[in-house]
Amino acid sequence: MALLDEKNLAGEAAKRARFRVHHVGTKLNQAELHELEALAAKRKQTQGELMRGLVLREIEQDKTGLRPSAEMVEITACRLLLVNLLGPLAKGEAMTQEGFDGIVDEVKRQKARVARDRLKDHEARR
Repeated sequence: MALLDEKNLAGEAAKRARFRVHHVGTKLNQAELHELEALAAKRKQTQGELMRGLVLREIEQDKTGLRPSAEMVEITACRLLLVNLLGPLAKGEAMTQEGFDGIVDEVKRQKARVARDRLKDHEARR
């Protein structure tokens, strides 16, 4: 079996297609750069991770055409908080401050995505 037969080449090409090798960039002024650095630090991400997330989120929103309102996102956050806090409490489980803070942080990270998912489900049932 040859090392470079067509099956191996196709497999390697498919594997390489998943690698993140394409750069996308922009230029910022000094104030914008400071704001980006502050946001990345606040989210505990590198600038690259933050930018990649922002770009991919915009692409996904453009594909679906769905942008939940700020009110829907916050209502979704309230629902997520209630479900994640009341479930363990109803079972008699104790809630530590660290556990509570973890739930709040996770809700902040997931609320927009969950709101978009809810909106997609709603649109699909119409």
